[in-house]
Amino acid sequence: MSDSHSVQEATATATAGSVKTSDGVLEAQTQLAGEDAGDRTTPEHLMAAATAACLQQSIGIAASTQDVDASDAKVVARVHLTTGEGGGYTSHFALEVSGLADDVAERVLEQAKQICPFTKALSSADLTVSLAA
Repeated sequence: MSDSHSVQEATATATAGSVKTSDGVLEAQTQLAGEDAGDRTTPEHLMAAATAACLQQSIGIAASTQDVDASDAKVVARVHLTTGEGGGYTSHFALEVSGLADDVAERVLEQAKQICPFTKALSSADLTVSLAA
């Protein structure tokens, strides 16, 4: 028997050229990767934004359990899409964290990676999480 409970749920519907959440908080015009962007976004933009926000919030949670100030923590996420073998695509996720004090950064980041559901879900993917130099 699990003692887990639902904390947040989101539903989005994608159609040709757009995506919208059921609560209306997010509505975006979309495009295929490699097309002229104009004012439209790609799934890679959305994944980068979601992954960066999730890890940044997890850093805040981890830091608060360790009495560490993470108010300056910043996460830069990069999603790199490449053509894969057999005609599909592969992606690489790179997350870089800055703004944490050197003496606590590793410890906070390790805990944050265990909290963040996105880094856990992507752990079997091509994912790199590092501290900024």
